[in-house]
Amino acid sequence: MTKKRTTRPSLVLLDADVIIDLHGFGVWDEILSKYKIFISSIILRQEVYFHEDEVGHKHPIDLTKDVDKKFKELSVTADELREFAERFDPVLKAEIHQGEKEALCVVSANEELHFCTCDHAPAVALGVLGFGDRGISFEMLLKGAGITKTLLPKHTEETFQRYLKEGSIMRIQGRGTSI
Repeated sequence: MTKKRTTRPSLVLLDADVIIDLHGFGVWDEILSKYKIFISSIILRQEVYFHEDEVGHKHPIDLTKDVDKKFKELSVTADELREFAERFDPVLKAEIHQGEKEALCVVSANEELHFCTCDHAPAVALGVLGFGDRGISFEMLLKGAGITKTLLPKHTEETFQRYLKEGSIMRIQGRGTSI
């Protein structure tokens, strides 16, 4: 089972959905001031373009100008990414986006990083890999920064813990992984 964290992690790797939602909530800069933020190269350069406001207007997100100023970019080689992705069975591998695979690969090699995602598949993958303690929910990310917002179910700690538990069960059953 995944143990609950009692302290706020300081090093956080963000998934694309989290970056987009932080911009949508208008708390991006606040999060940057409270945590040391990391973004995988694939997420940074291929998966984050805009966020939509409450009436559906699209607002561009340009993160490239802030690399090494407000956050750090992390990457792995194509060979490392391919080898890492081979750890998962075909079903789970197909559900995890390339940027999420890169982020998971980085987190698997760095015990100090905590991956924040609202997506089902990468959170389940954390559990399958036995890295549930290296994940953080959107809700806990906000709480750790002293931010209170009305959240969707995908943002909650409860949902995140359910996904991690699902992955942990899959790990015990020998599912989700090809190793």
